[in-house]
Amino acid sequence: MKKGIFICSFLFLCLLLCSFDKIETKIIEVENQELIQSYFTETTDDTHELEQYLGILEIPSISLERGFYSYSSEKNTVGKNIEIVSPNCLPDESCDFILASHSGTSNISFFKHLDQLNEYDIASIYYQNKKYSYKLVDTASVIKNGIIQIASIDKPRLILTTCNKNNDNLQDIYYFELIS
Repeated sequence: MKKGIFICSFLFLCLLLCSFDKIETKIIEVENQELIQSYFTETTDDTHELEQYLGILEIPSISLERGFYSYSSEKNTVGKNIEIVSPNCLPDESCDFILASHSGTSNISFFKHLDQLNEYDIASIYYQNKKYSYKLVDTASVIKNGIIQIASIDKPRLILTTCNKNNDNLQDIYYFELIS
């Protein structure tokens, strides 16, 4: 009898935890959509409760549309969002604009489908009322040690990085070159 009550209690707890994760994921998705809509709607209303996105990353081939915050924001962290890694570079400059996010199964794994990208897939950054489009030109997996060495080139690039799904010791890097 006690064993049956324990099993029922355990199953109820599991169901409760799964439901909480789904609710939290839905809240994150709704907040993201509200912030994206706010980003594209010119408004002078300063009553927004939520900190506004600095820009939006869009990759149609994997149905990714997610905002990111300024480098100095406390929300600029892979623990909560897509993180700007390059403090001295933004999309309107001729440099490497680097973004990072998780690729696992949690509700903050915004880069979980990057491994499905194909060469020449398009990624766009919306920043300061302008759309910057990039094409995927190369990928690499490097040893994860907290430092990513990127050879500089004379073209502005978008670089996305995330953990490798199959090897915890590797970091995946996706190189996109500006096309418009």
